[in-house]
Amino acid sequence: MKRQKNKSQFRRGFKKWADDKSIELRKEMGLRDIDPLCAFELSKHLGIQILEPNNIDGLSKEEISHLLTQGNTHWSAATVPISKELNIIIHNPVHSPTRQQSNIMHELAHILCDHKVESDSIISTLSGFLRNHNDEQEKEAEWLGGCLQLPKPALLWALKKGMSTSSIANYFNASEQMARYRLNISGAKIQIKRLKKYWN
Repeated sequence: MKRQKNKSQFRRGFKKWADDKSIELRKEMGLRDIDPLCAFELSKHLGIQILEPNNIDGLSKEEISHLLTQGNTHWSAATVPISKELNIIIHNPVHSPTRQQSNIMHELAHILCDHKVESDSIISTLSGFLRNHNDEQEKEAEWLGGCLQLPKPALLWALKKGMSTSSIANYFNASEQMARYRLNISGAKIQIKRLKKYWN
């Protein structure tokens, strides 16, 4: 019987590429592997403009108010392709600073992965771009976005120093939830435990 492919599986080599890419971008910006990486600074480095609803022509005051008040929990950020080579990111400035970092890293990950919106599914409004997602692309963006904030080498460094999850989150401008997620899913905790056996 033919074994069915795991739908949650990433394409071959993707996880290594994601960690390598996060380190490569830090080096390009003059940062060390273990340095925090600001999403806004990375956007500048990549030449990608970040806008808020207030910056978008054509949105009424009522629409802007809705997006930033009672509707702000329904969206985080969206990448809008202007041309084949040009994208802009619209983000939610009402979210916490750490959430904004995560939101923007996620969208930058989509761009770095060269994810495209299918032409027959594009809805040419802000709400349309917020809705049109591909499950496989979302998983890749979630993984790479986390790597950009908290690459495995940086997590290993932090754990070797004995930093708590809270301290790691603060140092890397991430939420505790994101730090916990990356510590678990990256395998950094397991690797440190194995190393400690040899240290002891």
